[in-house]
Amino acid sequence: MQNNPLISIVVPVYNVEKYLKKCIQSIIEQTYKNLEIILVDDGSNDNSGKICDEFAQKDNRIKVIHKINGGQADARNKALDIMNGEWVSFVDSDDFVSPYYIENLHYLISKYDVDIAITSFVRFYNENTKLSSSKISNQEVLLHNPDEAVKNMLYGKYYSVSPWSKIYKKDLFYNNRFTKGKIYEDFELMPIIISQSKKVAFCDVIDYFYYCRQNSTTKSDFSQKNMQGYEALDSLDRYFSNNLSIKNVLKDIRALSPLTDLPKIKISSDNERVLFDEVSKNINHKRLFILLFSKNINLKLKIKIIFFICFGRHVYAKFERMRLKKRINKIINNEKSGVVYE
Repeated sequence: MQNNPLISIVVPVYNVEKYLKKCIQSIIEQTYKNLEIILVDDGSNDNSGKICDEFAQKDNRIKVIHKINGGQADARNKALDIMNGEWVSFVDSDDFVSPYYIENLHYLISKYDVDIAITSFVRFYNENTKLSSSKISNQEVLLHNPDEAVKNMLYGKYYSVSPWSKIYKKDLFYNNRFTKGKIYEDFELMPIIISQSKKVAFCDVIDYFYYCRQNSTTKSDFSQKNMQGYEALDSLDRYFSNNLSIKNVLKDIRALSPLTDLPKIKISSDNERVLFDEVSKNINHKRLFILLFSKNINLKLKIKIIFFICFGRHVYAKFERMRLKKRINKIINNEKSGVVYE
């Protein structure tokens, strides 16, 4: 590998004028300089497209694509189609990264000869929260083979299914693209990308800052469209049909998903009651009981499983909804605790 390869950073942009400048500025200020920065204006109807153009005039590393709105997956795909980098990383337009984001990822791929490198991220709810970062020095680096990495990703151990806070060899996207029109395009594609790598390196240094907006679609109530998450599980189950260990992990994720989804359904209408029952079809009490003894599940989640089994889905959903609302409001209103570490 070249000592200083061109690295493409892909930023899908849609109606984020309030946050976009901070995002782009954090990318421009990377200590690693050999970058191709691709901003994809996905049909924004605010000043986001104009902001992209203004930054492109100041920095010749920036390319701007203006396109009709097609969703985040389509925007990422457009960038993948034109990118020139040997490696690619993704940043969401309402987030920002540390100055060492790419330098740290480049260090990992260079030193450990991997196809994918990953660092950590934090969620923050308060725009004024003070955040810090550092270069990789003596921190432990974990190396995982593809199966280990897929399992870690699906269980949320070490790293998540989100495409950001990672760097990928461009070859991994030759025959792979995000599925347009899906809201779980990350969840459906990332395990496949990971499975096609030769090795993954992970270092628990915080490089990526994920802003949890109160009106973000990822934090909204559960709707019929969110059932695409279970469709994504079906798709992954077909892809890993010959991999028994991954199929068992997918069974675990399907059993655990209602614990996250049911509290997001208000049950204030007939349609919501039908949706609540539809999600409930994925409940597998036998699987949940087995997971109580699994080393892949943390104590907090095991307590939720016990509560769910003992008190039933309705009581659990109501209690968990109130608990989450109280917790998020506390984080938002308290700048000092406005960060959630992953």
